[in-house]
Amino acid sequence: MENFFLTKKNTVRLSEDSYLFTFEEKLDFEPTQFIMIENSSVTRKPFALGRWKGDLAIGIQVVGPGTEYIAKQKILRAHGPLGRPFQPSGRGAIIVSLACVAMAFDLQQRLLGEVFVGSLKKPFVELPFKVVIGDEQFTELLKSLNGYDWYLIVGSEGMEKVSYELLKDRGEVFLSLNEYMACGIGACKGCAVETRDGIKHVCVDGPVFRGDLLCI
Repeated sequence: MENFFLTKKNTVRLSEDSYLFTFEEKLDFEPTQFIMIENSSVTRKPFALGRWKGDLAIGIQVVGPGTEYIAKQKILRAHGPLGRPFQPSGRGAIIVSLACVAMAFDLQQRLLGEVFVGSLKKPFVELPFKVVIGDEQFTELLKSLNGYDWYLIVGSEGMEKVSYELLKDRGEVFLSLNEYMACGIGACKGCAVETRDGIKHVCVDGPVFRGDLLCI
């Protein structure tokens, strides 16, 4: 783990409040690892690492002052990579929300998984993945997904719960958790989650957990 600066190269507006940023710098990281980025508040915010058209990238949904600050800055101060890499075996389906497409693109390349994107509204740009719009179409998509060894869900808590319930009998389901965290190294205990194996911390034990081990 190290501290470093990231210089924005390109901005892709995905929706009214979701963006994808690419960076000039290079960074070595493993699947599903993340970085912590400084913002207008005291604590840093975690963002999943990904790639877009060969460049290092992150996705962001602007939901408050901290993410708004990150969206406006040209140069960001970050540290990482953090988190335990996700290394499944077999054929997989990667199901993500719109703000997570940079991560999904990297996972598609490295894990050879098939990517599906769920969005409430049509994205502003064309994406190289299957995109479904609205809750009803998303539910129908989940019901149609068969023949995969594993499923990785990356999105809101509600999206992950619905996906887990519909997919848990078809293969191993993994959830990438998005919890509040301040340090990224397990010291602050802010991202503690209850599992069937006891208390775990998303920053060091995750961010990806088996769905059947989570108390959801």
